[in-house]
Amino acid sequence: MNSDDHSVYIGGRANVSGQVASGEHVTQTQHIAAADPQLTAAFDRLERLLDEHAAELAEPDKARRDLADIRAEAAEPAPDRDRISDSLNRLAHRVAAVGGLAGIVKLLMDQLLG
Repeated sequence: MNSDDHSVYIGGRANVSGQVASGEHVTQTQHIAAADPQLTAAFDRLERLLDEHAAELAEPDKARRDLADIRAEAAEPAPDRDRISDSLNRLAHRVAAVGGLAGIVKLLMDQLLG
């Protein structure tokens, strides 16, 4: 690597949770709002249930990606309701075969979309 290479490589099955930057004179600002504890609990529970029931799902990795997208978008200062809705609908379809998962997704829909 030469001194002009300021790239960042994240490989494998990485799950980045936080800021990543590269380059000269990089500035980052992160604003973290207090999360709704019920919503956080629902996200955490669904994540655990996805892991527990992965063998019963046709596309567990895609379901996890949908959940990560929903969680990230919900944490934005001005969440995109359409993006959340689309991801929730995809997730609901992916987990429909497992009743407990479908119930948690419905709970998230109610909390996030009203």
